[in-house]
Amino acid sequence: MQRDRTMPLSPLSFISKRMSTNETLRNAKRNLRVSISKKLEALDTTTIQEQSRIVFELLTSLPEYQQAQNVSVYLSMSTGEIDTNAIVRDAFDRGKHVFIPFTHRSLQNTSQDEEPKPSIMDMVSLDSLDDYNSLKRNSWGIPTPTKKSLETRRNCIDDLKVDGSGLDLIILPGVAFDSDCRRLGHGKGYYDYFLKRYSEQSGGKMPFTVGVALKEQLLNVDKEVPTGDKDWPLDMIMVGSGSLIRRQQSEGPTEGQLI
Repeated sequence: MQRDRTMPLSPLSFISKRMSTNETLRNAKRNLRVSISKKLEALDTTTIQEQSRIVFELLTSLPEYQQAQNVSVYLSMSTGEIDTNAIVRDAFDRGKHVFIPFTHRSLQNTSQDEEPKPSIMDMVSLDSLDDYNSLKRNSWGIPTPTKKSLETRRNCIDDLKVDGSGLDLIILPGVAFDSDCRRLGHGKGYYDYFLKRYSEQSGGKMPFTVGVALKEQLLNVDKEVPTGDKDWPLDMIMVGSGSLIRRQQSEGPTEGQLI
C-alpha cells in the first residue's frame, strides 16, 4: 500500500531531518567564514583605516545616528573589521550614552528547544573617553572592561526592566553581509541571542541595527549569507566602499536596497 503523503513524519524522522538541515547550515556558514577570512588576511592597515573613515562619514550623516541618545558600539579588533575608535569618540563628543558588548558566563535559563548557552553577551555602559582609553585589550585584541567594573556600569537590559529605557541604535560587526541585510557572525550567536532577549524584554520594540562592513565582507548581489530562523536581519549595512544598504521592511524581513 502506498504511503499517504499527508501523514506527518514520525518524531525520529522529524528529528533526523532537522539535524540534517542544521548540519547543512553550519557547514555553509563555516565555509563562508573561511572564504571571507582569507580575503581579510590580505588587507593591510591602510586599507582598513581608509574604509573605516568612509563608514564613519556615512554613519555620522545618518539621521538615526544623529538622533540616537543611547548607542551600542562594538569595540573593534586590531585587524579584519571596521575600526570603531572614531565612532566611539564622536558619540561622546555629541553627548550620547555609549554601551559596549561584554561577554560573560551565562546564568540564563534557556527554553527546551534551545541549546544551553555557556556564555552570553550584554551591553554595558562606557562612561567616558577616559574610561574608554583605560580599557585593556583581551586575547582577541578587543578593548574590554574588567569584571570588577561591572558593579558600577549600567546594563541596557536592566534599564529596560527598571524604566523601559533602552538602546536607540546598535552598531554591529560581522564576518559577512549580503545585499538583503543578512549578517554572518563568528559563530557564537552572541548578537542574535542578545537581540532575542532584548525583544522579549522590550515587548518587540527594537533599536535600529546597523552592520558595518569592509567591502571584502559584502557578498556579491547574487550571493546570500546562509541563515536560519534564529539569525536576525539588520536594518542597514554600511560598507567601506561607500555603499549603504537599507532593508525594506514592507517587502519582507530580509529585503534590502542599495541607496
